[in-house]
Amino acid sequence: DLIAHCSNDRGIGLHDTRTSSALQKTIMSMKSNCLEWNPMEPYMFVVGNEDHNAYTFDMRKLNRPTGMYKGHVGAVMDVAWSPTGTEFVTGSYDKTIRMFNVRKEGGTAGHAGSGSTGIARDVY
Repeated sequence: DLIAHCSNDRGIGLHDTRTSSALQKTIMSMKSNCLEWNPMEPYMFVVGNEDHNAYTFDMRKLNRPTGMYKGHVGAVMDVAWSPTGTEFVTGSYDKTIRMFNVRKEGGTAGHAGSGSTGIARDVY
């Protein structure tokens, strides 16, 4: 019975609908555009951000992302998980779609990034 949201103040927050109360909130450096829960790991979610990156979070430790996924040159406008919960796709304002595998480590979109995980590949 949790609701997660992206807000215009650059925040990502969690609300408990049973108690009608806010649980946690973290502030990103830029505004997030979209959020989707992982279908297989209900405590994990991914957000697409205006800073051209996607971030995975664990709702139990919302103070920092568990992963950062690079490769776009425009704002990430939408994200969606695969049914297995091991990959997600991002759609960007740069007119590309990228797929990320959250189980693999080592660089993104052809270059190694410090602190990033997953491999991106252009789909379209």
